Amino acid sequence: MEHSKLRVAMLSTGEEVLHGDITDTNAAWLSRRCFEEGFAMHRRVTVGDALDDIAIELVRCSQVSDVVIVNGGLGPTTDDLTTEAMAMAMDVDLELNSLWLTELKNRFEKNGKTMPKSNIKQAMLPEGSELVDNPVGSACGFSAELNDCLFFFTPGVPSEFKQMFDNEILPRLQERFPNTYRREINRFYTFGFSESLLNDKLESLALPEGFELGYRSSLPFIEIKVFSPRQHSDISLVADGVRNVLGDLMVGDGLPMLESVGVLLEDSGLTLAVAEKFSGGYLTNWLNQDDDTRQALIQSWVLSESTLTADGDYNPLAAVLAMAAASRENAGANIGLACGNLESGRVALGLSSQEGDWGVIVKPRRNQTSENFRIYCSTMLLDLLRRYLTGQNMFPEIASLVTLESLHIPVEESEETEE
Repeated sequence: MEHSKLRVAMLSTGEEVLHGDITDTNAAWLSRRCFEEGFAMHRRVTVGDALDDIAIELVRCSQVSDVVIVNGGLGPTTDDLTTEAMAMAMDVDLELNSLWLTELKNRFEKNGKTMPKSNIKQAMLPEGSELVDNPVGSACGFSAELNDCLFFFTPGVPSEFKQMFDNEILPRLQERFPNTYRREINRFYTFGFSESLLNDKLESLALPEGFELGYRSSLPFIEIKVFSPRQHSDISLVADGVRNVLGDLMVGDGLPMLESVGVLLEDSGLTLAVAEKFSGGYLTNWLNQDDDTRQALIQSWVLSESTLTADGDYNPLAAVLAMAAASRENAGANIGLACGNLESGRVALGLSSQEGDWGVIVKPRRNQTSENFRIYCSTMLLDLLRRYLTGQNMFPEIASLVTLESLHIPVEESEETEE
């Protein structure tokens, strides 16, 4: 079957997914993986836990799709009805899969436990179906056909689902549909562009046939994806064109910003200290999510935003730079980052290093929630660090923020001030 005619769908089951109690991250992940591998979806459907509703939707999917990946409802409890619904849709009985029952019993015994009777349900599969292994969970997957449509059934646990798709389902799809149009994706991450400006700038790029640009906005970043045929000779040329357009507002090339900064810190061997007031520990928590940035972070202070006791000539820029320098010197780190108080809708941010200090005062360009402003301030600090490590302009124009003041104190002046 030609790739352009292959219709792939996903059916998610469960009241908690349907009603928004949990976010269906499996659907987003699968859509992306299928697209990358040449099996782009033509529809996604969510249905609750009612047996008839699931069965009706399975039949409907079989009538309009060639491949359907069904997620959820394979557990041992009474509301896990997907397997029974497929047997109903196929008009067949459920039969015991002795191989999976033995596997389940062995797993429980290995852990010194006896398998509960309720788990026998997970070894009952529709007649004529094929077992799909789940090496990390109790719910096996299975495949079956209905109205010439190929179905794959998977558990809802994300770690199990992803492993089963990559290791079991994808190879089966590639074998059955070998002419799929696999794509390569290059990802670029930006901070500081508005969506409209970014779109206008990239519109000028002349893309070869088969190349496409995609955008994903996830506050405070905009990700640009370059889709291309696998191993196309023009991939590097197009990627360089995108890099040229993005300039110093590109905060990640193939890696998100945090991981990119982590690589820079590891390469430089520099260490980091952080002091936060308005950001309230957001930056510290963020830095601890990557191995390289976590290792570079020696010390972090999360300080009260209580009113500062200062005389009439109190300067928020001077105060935040003093805080950044104090955190650096106290920890014996190479670089100090600091976020000051929220005062009159504005926040001072600073970076202190052995080569000098840089500080800015920013406010939102438009109304933002306090939480979003914290995210932007933390990202500004991480971007100051990135720019320092790469020798770029330290005071860029950021679309969602207004820079009210900026200050650079070279190391000579900083030393004189201390004297």
